[in-house]
Amino acid sequence: MARSVAMGPYTYTPAPPHAPTSATGTLTRGGLPVALRVTEPLLRSFLDTMGRLEADLEPRWIGAGTRSAFPRAHRAPRTLS
Repeated sequence: MARSVAMGPYTYTPAPPHAPTSATGTLTRGGLPVALRVTEPLLRSFLDTMGRLEADLEPRWIGAGTRSAFPRAHRAPRTLS
């Protein structure tokens, strides 16, 4: 099932995966439809890519806990005397 994605004031709902290639998702703003003709395939590709990136990075963020990739970032700043 396709899930809706909020993007600022817009909500994008992709066409179901089994839909014919001529089917497009829907974009709405304030409950009113926004036409998706040329940009829908590009938007779908972008959101799919972002979803894969998020799924790949999520275990790393959780596994990192409070560790920093920059070990010196949590040290108190030096003061000049």
